[in-house]
Amino acid sequence: MPETIGNLVFVKAGGSFLTFKDKPFSMNYRALEKLSEIIGKGFRSGVRILLGNGGGSFAHPVVKALEGGDPSRLLIHCQRATRLLNRIVVDQLIDKGIPATSLQTSAFIVEDRDGLRVFIDPLRILLDGNVIPVVYGECIVSVRSGYRVLSTEDVFSVVAQYVKPSRIVLLTDVEGVYTCDPKLCRDAKLIRRIDRGNYEEVISMVSGSGGIDVTGGIRGKIDKMMNISRKLGIPVIIVSGFNTIEASRAIIEGVVEEGTYISWHIS
Repeated sequence: MPETIGNLVFVKAGGSFLTFKDKPFSMNYRALEKLSEIIGKGFRSGVRILLGNGGGSFAHPVVKALEGGDPSRLLIHCQRATRLLNRIVVDQLIDKGIPATSLQTSAFIVEDRDGLRVFIDPLRILLDGNVIPVVYGECIVSVRSGYRVLSTEDVFSVVAQYVKPSRIVLLTDVEGVYTCDPKLCRDAKLIRRIDRGNYEEVISMVSGSGGIDVTGGIRGKIDKMMNISRKLGIPVIIVSGFNTIEASRAIIEGVVEEGTYISWHIS
């Protein structure tokens, strides 16, 4: 059973929020400012936070361009790209007076013959010390194939086996999950709740994320988050990172008006 740490929230700053996914290595600095505001409010309210950032336009184009070739070369360049984005995020938080530090995903999660192996102690010690560990989607070392791509949602799924959050909040560039892509579809409607009663219907409606995404797009994210909700009995909230009021409420209070609330259990 995972250890329960009081008032712990996993927060993901999505790649589509932090970067412009159609432009390689392009940072959205407006989003970065919003993120530091949101995380600062959550931290000062007494919430313990594990922050994760997606790969966005830094990691995804690199993996897409190099997959199928030399695994070592892909691993090296993927990690170079993910470290760069993570450092920008962490430096921003520190500059705003937020006690955050980078925790390289591939340094505490590896894949051996039996599956994923985790050295959770550094993360647990940071949380106990009221420091915000900032993990990230990355290419980890694998004895099976040289590398394995782990999304931030994958990292959360693994970490949740050791330390249990009270909820997970995903910050994106739109308000939540829609019936179709709101950037392309004029009739897009926000899906305010996903549970096991409408899960199959929602999955049949949603499509992949815009831009290059080697981690499964929105369908993959819903699948992974619904699985966590089912296993741990916790909710997942998807909300716009540009809506700092709603995003902060999601982290601090666990409620949201303009967003998508995911829970396996039907209320």
